[in-house]
Amino acid sequence: MEAAATKDMMILMVEDEKYVVDQYRSLVEKRPGIRIVYDTGSEKNALRYLSHHKVDVMILDLELKEGDGISLLSQIEEQGMDVPFTIVVTNTVSNVTLSYARMHGADYVYQKMNAGYSPVRVLSLVEKLSPFSRFAMSAYEHPLVLEFARDKEETIIRNNLMTELEMMGIKRKMVGFNYLVEAILLYANCPEENVYVMIDIYPEVARIMNTSTGNVEKSIRCAIEAAFTKADIMRLHRFYPFPYQEDRGRPTNTEFIENMASRIRIHEQELTAGLV
Repeated sequence: MEAAATKDMMILMVEDEKYVVDQYRSLVEKRPGIRIVYDTGSEKNALRYLSHHKVDVMILDLELKEGDGISLLSQIEEQGMDVPFTIVVTNTVSNVTLSYARMHGADYVYQKMNAGYSPVRVLSLVEKLSPFSRFAMSAYEHPLVLEFARDKEETIIRNNLMTELEMMGIKRKMVGFNYLVEAILLYANCPEENVYVMIDIYPEVARIMNTSTGNVEKSIRCAIEAAFTKADIMRLHRFYPFPYQEDRGRPTNTEFIENMASRIRIHEQELTAGLV
């Protein structure tokens, strides 16, 4: 068992931009224990390689010049192949596409447009996976594996929330959009009786987003006002089915954050129960 644990983490890289592949290869050379055994920018070539070789991790760009990543995931599933841990990198912001990718084998998704994405981050994730490769002993209940499961769940919840806010009429380009996302997720993960939006949530969002508490409050208020004055009311109420004072025309910031957080908690329970 000890000898098996020393095996390199084998990576299949499905990426059609040569400079990106070169960047990954340069980084991998400095990281013992992981190795890119094959790279290709073709869906067909990737499928052929997987039919004859076993790898631990597949780094998959969904946008390929020869085929596409979504189709590759579907074919791997349809042909009953041994599915490696799959890290998807993509330019898409489509929640439908990302959800489909997760349903068909994507374990972790990095959106290139997000500030948190970089090849270094991707390879750091691969290194954390190393003790649980196909060459190591089975450890699916190990805390680190469970951490990845939680991260995947949090990504799904964040993406669903962003989609719901957009459907309400709050545009991503609005400053308050990202502040709202952080505020709602922070509130959803805190005990309701011990946290207050004005006192606890706003300062933390301001710290995360490197701005002032006053700017957080104002930007969130403007985003909510935009949704309740310009959006389609029927569609708005589909995603925000909570009462508010009609003479005001919109919920307060605190009401909106608290109510959306309650939807998050319900969704978290459904994910934990395996209902979604």
